[in-house]
Amino acid sequence: MLKFRIIPILTFNGFALVKTKKFANPRMVGNPIQTARIYNSRGVDELVFVDITATKQNRVPNFELIAQVIKECFMPVCVGGGISSIEDINKLLKAGADKVLIKSKALADLDFVKEAVSYFGSQCISIAIDAVKVEDKYLIHHNGVTEIDVESFVNLMNHCDVGEFVVNAVNNDGMMNGYDIELLTFIGALTNKPIIAVGGAGVPDHFNELAAKSKVDSFGASSIYHFTQYTPNDIKINLSSQGYPIRISKP
Repeated sequence: MLKFRIIPILTFNGFALVKTKKFANPRMVGNPIQTARIYNSRGVDELVFVDITATKQNRVPNFELIAQVIKECFMPVCVGGGISSIEDINKLLKAGADKVLIKSKALADLDFVKEAVSYFGSQCISIAIDAVKVEDKYLIHHNGVTEIDVESFVNLMNHCDVGEFVVNAVNNDGMMNGYDIELLTFIGALTNKPIIAVGGAGVPDHFNELAAKSKVDSFGASSIYHFTQYTPNDIKINLSSQGYPIRISKP
């Protein structure tokens, strides 16, 4: 059985790390290089680093800063934000990224996703899904608009043979009241690709609940590490105590 993965999510605004609530009101929470260094020392399984304002501001990825962040990491790193070309992906991988996370370009240009998978391989291409439930349907939240059906988008990405999905429940983002297990179960039934769950973790029991009630085995989180005493290793120890396969970091 594959070991469960504990994955801190770092969101960046071009200047500093920030944390949002329901994708609004970003709050500064630290320096990305120093934070990556801390997570590396705590033996996390992976790091996701996303510039959440690059696309809105029509900026390319900050390749220099990303390279500095990755230099601190001895774990896999997935980088997203502002990716709009094959050359952007190539530069990020050369900077040391193991994977890239794509959202805006995937929503706008299916052929780009196909080309990226063909060129770099499925394992390098992750797709972000920021979802909200409107009446009885899950829709993708993008630039404040919710018009794209999650099910249709997941099916398209499956046909492109992307490597994984990073699924964020917008209404749970930063609220620390638990993962949206209904959403994650819904998407899990649509794909056999790995899913990184994001949005809502506030206490260790939220990870236990997700492990027990879904097929997700990759747990992304941010606020719990910024605003509580819990560390990624605390979460690992707690999951391990429940019998889940986990890689425990040495002190």
